[in-house]
Amino acid sequence: MWGVGHVMWGVGHVMWGEVALLDVRKEITFCRKVNIPVIGIVENMTTFVCPKCKTETAIFPATTGGGQQLAVETGLPLLGRLPLDPRVARACDNGHNFLSEEPDSPATSAYKDIAKKIMEYCQTQMQQQS
Repeated sequence: MWGVGHVMWGVGHVMWGEVALLDVRKEITFCRKVNIPVIGIVENMTTFVCPKCKTETAIFPATTGGGQQLAVETGLPLLGRLPLDPRVARACDNGHNFLSEEPDSPATSAYKDIAKKIMEYCQTQMQQQS
């Protein structure tokens, strides 16, 4: 969850698998019960990015529709899909900025697209509240 001042928002973060989807459904229900707006759904690790050739490959095909189906069920937008890229974890472990070190990675593009959508949502909400 993220907030500015007294304002707070949530983002549903979905990994592959029905158990993960069930957890996120519960989180969304909780947020709605306590009046925390949920910005949308982010799907994680549905594809793998080869560190050598940067090709994306589906590794955990959604059996029940994944984040897209959850977005439809909840009426929330699917903000994006984050591919599994081992270089992200390596960069984080070493205290490096993956986004600047690998600007052409599909993971970098996905992170930036999702961040842009979240920023646009937050800016709109802040303007409406001022």
